[in-house]
Amino acid sequence: MRYVLVDDSIPYDGYTSGRRPLGGAEKAVAGLATALQLRGHDVHVINRSTYAHMSDGAYYTPFDDPMTPKAADVLIAMRKPALLGQVRAAGRRILWAPGPPDYLTAAANKPLWDSFRPGLMFVSHAQARAYKGQLKYAVVAPGVRAEFAPAPPAYLTAEQSAVAYGEDPAQPTPEPPPPVVTPPHAIVTTHPLQGLTWLLDMWQLEIHPQMPNARLAVYSASLSKAISAGTAPDDIVPVLHQVQEAAEQNVVVVDPLNDEGMAGVYRAGRVHLYPGNSADFACWTLGESQATGLPVVARPMGGIEERVVNGQTGYIVPDTSAFVNVTLEILRNDAVHKNLSTAAGDITRRRTWSDAAAEVDAFAATLPATA
Repeated sequence: MRYVLVDDSIPYDGYTSGRRPLGGAEKAVAGLATALQLRGHDVHVINRSTYAHMSDGAYYTPFDDPMTPKAADVLIAMRKPALLGQVRAAGRRILWAPGPPDYLTAAANKPLWDSFRPGLMFVSHAQARAYKGQLKYAVVAPGVRAEFAPAPPAYLTAEQSAVAYGEDPAQPTPEPPPPVVTPPHAIVTTHPLQGLTWLLDMWQLEIHPQMPNARLAVYSASLSKAISAGTAPDDIVPVLHQVQEAAEQNVVVVDPLNDEGMAGVYRAGRVHLYPGNSADFACWTLGESQATGLPVVARPMGGIEERVVNGQTGYIVPDTSAFVNVTLEILRNDAVHKNLSTAAGDITRRRTWSDAAAEVDAFAATLPATA
């Protein structure tokens, strides 16, 4: 089958997240495109690429390129209902809506629903429960790229080494060098306006006084850019000032990295602090950090409960007091951290884009043909 995915956000392709940071929705389009191709489909992505090219198994073209496909068996439009009409002859159409679904019931969209009869694709059951419309939908949880698998063991046992290298297991094996001891650090990936002020208050007033050697690394492109430029949009100025003042409490702002870089950050971290937001149904970075084996402490908002197994891969807590107590326990207690990390990185929990692509295929097959 020919799949056509459409997204008019920014230029990117299947290799972009390996070169630089990329947003969750854009990374999802690229990940699904590759996974669908591996299932034997012809996959074409229409987006703001600057030229037509093949990337990681899928063909990417700009909107105005003469090679842009005119027909598809399945068209998947990211976010915007108007993109459902990008390809005139499409057998089935799906709107992929990763954010709050309120706009899907707006009267302005009814002509599009009547004309295209699309299915909806949600990223979590919490999001689906918030939808009040009548269109057919499926919940397809996002996958996670292979870069975010847990790190392999640093050293082999004597027996494993002997088997691997054909050596005599009776011979003594040199002891590995001692690990480098660094202060435990917590990682934050939240948007500056989605709970960061609350989290900084908690760190400054509650966590740092009890554990002054701990470090909080805030991975934020907008804050990092504002610090470098010396200026910021008005809405983030207060949190920018707060995070700069919090440097005295071991708070640092760091530029996000590409997939491999962020995977390394998560593996080296002690805990992912995730304030949560009622509109955050995908929890993109949380899915990635969990896959590496990084425990999380989060509030029960958006799609959190579908990314975390409470008490096993992290903790979903009801209030600030519980957030502080659990965070301190993970930062201090090696055994607690290890147990949570092992469960989070368990291979049986890993959600791949191959899994998601199979579910997309199955959902598309249930939709009525429109062309």
